[in-house]
Amino acid sequence: MKRNEEDLQTPITAMIDIVFQLIIYFVVTSAVDKDMVDETIKLAEASHSPAVETSDPRMVVINVNARGQVNIALQPLNMTQLEQLLLAMKVQAGNSVPILIRCDGNTRFDYVDQVMQRAAKVGLYRVRIAAMVEG
Repeated sequence: MKRNEEDLQTPITAMIDIVFQLIIYFVVTSAVDKDMVDETIKLAEASHSPAVETSDPRMVVINVNARGQVNIALQPLNMTQLEQLLLAMKVQAGNSVPILIRCDGNTRFDYVDQVMQRAAKVGLYRVRIAAMVEG
């Protein structure tokens, strides 16, 4: 039995569709990272600390403004909701989920400490505080 040459051709239309879907996926997911940052928060400056550029895709970014209001991905949360969310993240991804606290330069530390205490209560200890590096 002989195959037709038409059967051996690569379906180029399907490949083009897949490429366009991948492009759309990467554009949408890159925009999601930008939406997680609360632009109203003005980070404190760290003059004696080296810049850290590594980013874990599992990282939870917690924003704390100067009035102590907490949000994740611009969704406001109270401390109980934050604790439940962190617990769910731990169950899903394990104990090594990194947490980045972005707080305003004028935020009182007790607001930041409340967030850190909730993370510790859940069992997450990879906590960093974001700051702007001079230069």
